[in-house]
Amino acid sequence: MDTEDALAEMTWSRRLLFLIFIPIAIGVAMELGAWRGATEVCVYAGSGAVLAGDVEAALERIGVHYREVDEGYILRGGLRRGCAVLIIPGGYTAEMVSALGVEGLEEIRGFVQGGGLYIGICAGAYIAARRVEAPGRPEGLGIINVTNVRLRGIGVVEVEVVDPGHPLVEGCPETISIWYQNGPHMKPGRGVEVAAVYEDGSAAIVSAPYGEGLVILFSPHPEGSSEGDVDPEELGTLRLLENALKMRGTQ
Repeated sequence: MDTEDALAEMTWSRRLLFLIFIPIAIGVAMELGAWRGATEVCVYAGSGAVLAGDVEAALERIGVHYREVDEGYILRGGLRRGCAVLIIPGGYTAEMVSALGVEGLEEIRGFVQGGGLYIGICAGAYIAARRVEAPGRPEGLGIINVTNVRLRGIGVVEVEVVDPGHPLVEGCPETISIWYQNGPHMKPGRGVEVAAVYEDGSAAIVSAPYGEGLVILFSPHPEGSSEGDVDPEELGTLRLLENALKMRGTQ
């Protein structure tokens, strides 16, 4: 018996429920499964993301294909069409927040909630918190329970691995030399796992689930710096980026 015959035998009330429920059920299933079946790595290179090029170069070195996206792509709902990983790189935090606006932040929030992997580096770590350490302290994504303290400084620093079993630092030495460029010193709250810390004890690399997704934050730069002539392969920090990408689906 085909669907048309089955519908003909239903009472009007049952038929009405069928016609209403099935499209809703299909829509919900598609929404929840959109990110789970996605494969694409997206790098935000829109307003404020001046260090996106370094992340893209690092991805190319480890053989990862990516799509470059901007605020327009995000505002049009692009993250819902095949994006599995969103990387927000270093840059100008206030410009990013202003360009994305409330709707753009909500799109990112929904992406992670639905199962996406968010990797925030420096500025990307700043905007992941509920309040952004930028002029006026605008509202951030609020997708991870951290408080960011804004500090200044540029150069290669050392961070200490405090959880050797954390998949983010798999294969890394106890002390990691890594490029730092005004990144946040993070104070983690409940539910946040800390993989590495700065000398002052504040968190440098953290992760936490958010909805069906996962949030990974790097205060320093695993991708190195072309401007600072810092090769991430020489430092060994490309491994951190590789490990982060492998964590999709582990939440």
